[in-house]
Amino acid sequence: HFFRNFHPIHMPRIFSLFLASLLAAPTLGANTAGTETMTSSLDATGCYAPKAKGGWGFCGPLSCKDAYITCSSKGGGPATVNGTTGTFVSLGGTQYSEATCQSWLERTSAADIQDWNPKGTCDSTCTQKTSGVCSGEFLASVLVGTGVKYAFCNDKWLVISSSGQPSVFDLNLDDIPFPPAGGTNQQQRTGMATLDTTRVGQLYYPLSVTDLSTSTASNNLGVYDVKTGSGQYSYLINSATSTSYGLPSDAGIGMGVNGQSIFPIYNNNAQYTPQKCEVDSCSNHVGQGGGQPHFHGDPFGDQSTTTCLYGPSNYSSGTTGHPPIVGFAHDGHLIYGRYLSDSAPGFAAPLLDACGGHSHTDTTDVDEHGFSLSNYHYHTQAFDAACPSGGICKEGEPYVASSTGPFQCFKADLSAQEGSSALLAATASAAYKSKNQMGYRCCGMSDYYVLNGVSLTDVTAA
Repeated sequence: HFFRNFHPIHMPRIFSLFLASLLAAPTLGANTAGTETMTSSLDATGCYAPKAKGGWGFCGPLSCKDAYITCSSKGGGPATVNGTTGTFVSLGGTQYSEATCQSWLERTSAADIQDWNPKGTCDSTCTQKTSGVCSGEFLASVLVGTGVKYAFCNDKWLVISSSGQPSVFDLNLDDIPFPPAGGTNQQQRTGMATLDTTRVGQLYYPLSVTDLSTSTASNNLGVYDVKTGSGQYSYLINSATSTSYGLPSDAGIGMGVNGQSIFPIYNNNAQYTPQKCEVDSCSNHVGQGGGQPHFHGDPFGDQSTTTCLYGPSNYSSGTTGHPPIVGFAHDGHLIYGRYLSDSAPGFAAPLLDACGGHSHTDTTDVDEHGFSLSNYHYHTQAFDAACPSGGICKEGEPYVASSTGPFQCFKADLSAQEGSSALLAATASAAYKSKNQMGYRCCGMSDYYVLNGVSLTDVTAA
C-alpha cells in the first residue's frame, strides 16, 4: 500500500526558483503544439499575480481590471497595480460602485465531511488490476497534496475520491473581478467565503478505452441526454455562433492530480471563461452551487509570483522534456501539461487535434513513468485569443487563453465504454453506469493509495 502524510507538494517544487533559472528558456514561436496560434512564449499564462503579491489577481484580458463587481469593504473590489487602479464594471446600463457592489455568497451550513473512508462492502467476484495507472507506486508518485483521500483500481475503473481542496497552492478567489453569481436572485458572488468541504468528488476512469476515428467538436454529441446546451446533461452550445462541442455544458471533464475538478476552457455558454473575468490567478473559480473550486484553464504557474498546480520544476527532464501528468480525463485518457519547448518529444508530432490530444509518431517515446506516449493522451495548451463583442472585456483586445486538456471534444468513443465519469452526463446512454456500479472495491485489494487516516479495509458481505 502507499500511504501519505501531509505532504503539500513534491520535493522538486521546493527548489523551483533555483531549477527554473537553470532550465532552457521556452521557445517563442507561431504555434503551440496544436493548431491554435500562439505568438507569446510557450510559458505565457495570460494570468496576473494575486493582489497580495502586487498583481491584478486574475487570468484573462487586462481590461478585466475595469470589470469589478465585488465590494472593496469585503476584501474584493478594484486592485491597484503600479499606480493604476481598476474600476467597477458598467453592465446593463448600471455603473456599479462601492455603494452598489455585490457581497460574497456564504458557504452552505452543512457540516464538513470528517469520515473519508469508503462505504459499503467489497466485491468477492472481481480481481483488482494493479499495473499502469493502477499501480500504487504510480499513484503515490503523481498525486499531490491532501485533497485526494484514496485511489484504487477494481477490475474496470480507476476510482479516485477527493475533497476537491487545492491544498498545494493558495486560492485568491476574492481577487476575481467578476466571479460567478449565486444566492437569492443571483445577487451575490462566489469567493473564499463560499468554499466548503461538504461533498465528495470522485473520478471513475475507465481502464478500457476505444477511440473514435474523428477528432472534431461533434464527437459524442449523440450520447448526451439533452441537446439544449443547458445543464450538466447537455453538451456545450454557443448560441451566438451555433457551434456545438462534445463536452458537458455544466460538469467537469477530468480531475487534477491534486483532486480538483477540471472543467473545459468554456463556460456553460461555450465561451472562453477568461474573457468573462471570472477566474483567479490559477484559473479557478467556485460555481454558482458552491463547494470547492474547479479549473477552467491550464493551472500552470511560474512558481514565484504565482504558484499553481505545476510549473517548470515538475518537468523531470527539464523544459525540453515531455510535460508531466497533471490530470485524468473523464473519458479514460491521461492529461499532460503544456509543452515548453519545440524540441520536446512529441511536440507537433503530430499536432494536437481539436480534442486537445495526440499519439506520438515515435513509438519509442515514453513518459517519466514508462507509459508509452504512442497511446493517445491530452495536453494543456496556451494560445492567442481576443475579446468578442458584447462581452465584459474590451472588444478586440488580445489575450492568452489556455485549455485544461480536452479542448473541443473527448477523443474516446463514449458509447463503446462500460461506464465512466464522462458518461455521468449521459444517463440515457446504453453505456451509462451509476457511481455505485463503478465505485466498488475488490475484496483482498493489496495495491492502492490512501492518505494517512483513511482506510480501505475490506468489509465483506454477510
